[in-house]
Amino acid sequence: MNRNEGILFFNHPIAGSRNSHLGFFVALRLLGSAIICIIFLSALIIKASPLLCPLICGRETLPDSPPSSPAAILPASCHSHNDYWRERPLFSALEAGCVGVEADVWPYKDELFVAHGLDTIVPNRTLKSMYLNPLLQQLDGTGRSPSSLPATTPRGLYKSRPTQTLVLLVDFKSHPEKTWSLLMRELEPLRRSMLLTSYVSNQKIIRPITVVVTGDIPAYLLNQDESAESRDVFLDAPLSNVQSGLYDAANSHWASMSLAKLVGSVSSSGFSSLQLAKIRSQVRSAHDHGLQVRFWKLPTWPIGLRNKIWASLREEGVDILNTDDLQNAANALREDATSQ
Repeated sequence: MNRNEGILFFNHPIAGSRNSHLGFFVALRLLGSAIICIIFLSALIIKASPLLCPLICGRETLPDSPPSSPAAILPASCHSHNDYWRERPLFSALEAGCVGVEADVWPYKDELFVAHGLDTIVPNRTLKSMYLNPLLQQLDGTGRSPSSLPATTPRGLYKSRPTQTLVLLVDFKSHPEKTWSLLMRELEPLRRSMLLTSYVSNQKIIRPITVVVTGDIPAYLLNQDESAESRDVFLDAPLSNVQSGLYDAANSHWASMSLAKLVGSVSSSGFSSLQLAKIRSQVRSAHDHGLQVRFWKLPTWPIGLRNKIWASLREEGVDILNTDDLQNAANALREDATSQ
């Protein structure tokens, strides 16, 4: 075959068709590989987002105060899960009206740092700088009791409900004894200002801030001094173990557990009668011991099912809903309260 014949051959309709088919399959394989790479990279980014957030959205310079005061906002029974991941820790939750915020803490260099892991600690992101000092500043101007409250009762963060407390859930991640000691020290300014909920003389006095601890913390730390006149740090009791008699209003404030662990998966139609019976049993047990009920690991998708679960849990007497979607959860809870 001479050179011209070769050219004529590749320009032949049949040969051109074969080449076009081959090119199509090559392009298809390349596209498939690209899609797989995109999915893989997306999964890595999602998995790493908790670690990257302190560097990306959690800047070293934290806002001193929220752009708008939470005083006029009607509070809702939502808890800001892993609040420190947000671009504006604490303040986003306050503006939504949530009554709980969560911070994971690590003792390091005589400070309690807020981070998802020890390797993600960032300078200035401490419990004091992100939560304790801003709360003290917020309450400094609102902490005086309105005429509707006794003079000894400080007013809370929400003017629309001055007796509403904000739960600061502190999750111990390591070295519980050291963490406990540092926490007691860091709480002293709030303690001196009479802003911490306390248990005194067999009575729980609710104040603007209620400190609840969870995670890697042995119970003996909380109960090591039974002769103390008062207590102002409380446990997040394991909801499934409330009936043991180890937890009550004297040493705990919340009783929590994973909803998925209690009831398993939830169908698109909502809870089954058996699942509702399990929820009612746990809620009744916690309330009998003077504790508020919080469920975490709630379904987040599809949205319709999520909203249905929120409504059902509230109907069953669940006190606090864990959420990452603060504004929608708060709005749904307020609408639910208005309709009742």
